[in-house]
Amino acid sequence: MQRARAAGESVLAREYQRVVTRAFSTLSQSQDDPGLEAVRRIVSDSWQRSLSALPPTGRDTAEQSIDADELRQLRKEGPLARALPIVRRLLIEPARDTGLIVAIGDAQGRLLWVEGDHQSLRRTESMGFAVGADWSETAMGTSAPGIVVATGGAASVAQAEHFSPVVREWSCTAVPLVDPRTRALMGVLDITGGDEAVSPLSLPLLTAAAAAIEAELSRPQPDDRTPWTTGWGGGTGPTVTGTSVAGGLLAGGSSGVLGAGGGAGEVPVPAPDLERPVVRVTGPGAPAATNGFRERQIGLRHAEILTLLDWYDDGLTGPRLGEMAYADPPEAATVRVEMHRLRRVLAELSGETVELASRPYRLVGAQDSARGPLTDARAAHNALTDGDVEEAVRLCRGLVLPLSTAPEIESIRESLATALREAVLQFADHDLLWTYLRRQDAQDDAEAWMLALRLLPADDVRRAAAVARLDAIDAENAVS
Repeated sequence: MQRARAAGESVLAREYQRVVTRAFSTLSQSQDDPGLEAVRRIVSDSWQRSLSALPPTGRDTAEQSIDADELRQLRKEGPLARALPIVRRLLIEPARDTGLIVAIGDAQGRLLWVEGDHQSLRRTESMGFAVGADWSETAMGTSAPGIVVATGGAASVAQAEHFSPVVREWSCTAVPLVDPRTRALMGVLDITGGDEAVSPLSLPLLTAAAAAIEAELSRPQPDDRTPWTTGWGGGTGPTVTGTSVAGGLLAGGSSGVLGAGGGAGEVPVPAPDLERPVVRVTGPGAPAATNGFRERQIGLRHAEILTLLDWYDDGLTGPRLGEMAYADPPEAATVRVEMHRLRRVLAELSGETVELASRPYRLVGAQDSARGPLTDARAAHNALTDGDVEEAVRLCRGLVLPLSTAPEIESIRESLATALREAVLQFADHDLLWTYLRRQDAQDDAEAWMLALRLLPADDVRRAAAVARLDAIDAENAVS
């Protein structure tokens, strides 16, 4: 029997829900029951994981797994604390009177915030869908938050698909929240409610909110008073086998641990990804510079010039740079003053491992074959040149300096975006294509969304998001 989604049948259809109920009733007797073939694989796989941790009858309520002190600390100082204002603005406030509940959980499935429709909140309290409760698969069985924690991927679970009977009057959709630097799972963002919680619009809404959260987490915290120079040369910060962190970043060092000068008795800490670019000029949160530990935003004009010098590694004369960086080319003295300021910024950013040379202006060291490019834009360009589309998508998180009106930046922005799009559409698999579609500039790309719909497996929940996005694009085009 074909799976329900393969046949185009909704997870909320009565017949499918009856099939799910029958299949679950025999699950504890035989996990090889052919009736499971009618259930979406993401659900049946979760059932089997849940059965290894729970009795077949599931649990009547989720247990509190965080004490008050730990909960207070996680909500105040944890990595997801900065996500709450975004979630409230994009999801919670619009859900107040819709019957929907929005929850943010940590990477273990413990709920840190649960807000939304007041009547629904009161009804879900009896099953323990509340702050501090554990909603992992090992605690409550199959649910959208539980699947996200177990697999790291987005999930929707409708009514009878839940493992614990007490949850089966509800439906939910959830997406992962990931660390923008390490891509490790930090938490889960969930919508729970009635039929609307698994509508075709739920996943796109959650995905957009998750992308906004990731962009916010990419920015340095305004109250972070740790000196920016820590770890950036000058002989006082962490080093990698005797080299400054910035030097290691640009030199492509490979040491696995860091120590503050290599002294005895020091506790090693993991090294950052030493081959990633130092200056981020693509996507949300740009422009910023990173040393692997923290970020610092840099001015748009300096980011433009660094991007141009990194792109044209043979160098640019003052007049040519003026034409490229300014809509109205300035006097030569203006360019010289700006380059003098940039030298100081560059020395601070790189610990003098990259220098700004003159006649012509060029970055010395940035394009050495052993060191790699200075910006993520050039790194993505290089990856495309080498045929590594996956690496290019990872590095290029959006348009190059989208706020810039510098003539040559606009040209670079268009050429890189076009090259990346063509490579993704021609060579990417469905997972890489989906990563690309999270970019803001891909939201209205009907051809890319249609390709995703063709490539995604028949039972993949992301198909609903693709259909919803295509419908939205059609509606927007009809209005315009």
